[in-house]
Amino acid sequence: MQKFIKLLESELGYSEKGGGYTKFGNWYGDNVEFDADYTAAPWCDMYLSWAAKKLGYEDWIGQFAYTVYHAEWFKEQDAWGTAPKPGAIVFFDWSGSKKIDNIDHVGIVTKVTGRTIHTIEGNIDGGVAKRKERDTGKVVGYGYPEKIKARLDREASQKQTVVTAADARADNSVALTPGPNLLAMVPPPDLGRDAGAPAAPATA
Repeated sequence: MQKFIKLLESELGYSEKGGGYTKFGNWYGDNVEFDADYTAAPWCDMYLSWAAKKLGYEDWIGQFAYTVYHAEWFKEQDAWGTAPKPGAIVFFDWSGSKKIDNIDHVGIVTKVTGRTIHTIEGNIDGGVAKRKERDTGKVVGYGYPEKIKARLDREASQKQTVVTAADARADNSVALTPGPNLLAMVPPPDLGRDAGAPAAPATA
């Protein structure tokens, strides 16, 4: 998440252009969703999506333009909670309702000091990417990308273990070659007399 935060930091100070255009909205419409024009859409979440895709982290950070859907996705991934921590995606409802359906805004937590969270947010204070300090009173909840990443890594490791075991079995079956025919090495019985008849007594 430090790499993710550093990439977002590199865009601090970015502001909307004429008509509300942003490169993040333009990128989102060209690469994620093609059903609408996102070039001038609210871009706080597309800012995060852009950075996630650029680093290849989209599977555990998400690719969203709508903050409500993004929060619901974290909940579906069992990576949702109310405890602030650095690297968590923070979702706000300015009305203070604490309801996911009313989420207005999103950012990322960079530091926590008491009840204050330090964040990086896009599309704030007139359409700028900025650092902010927030009281947690307007926070609906947090999404935890590292929790999703840990699960995906665990599942990938388990899958690799199964594949490796299957490969080992396949290799063994190929390596087995027929051994010598041990039965062929046993001398044949003496067929000159009935094997079931008693031997003739020796004569003087």
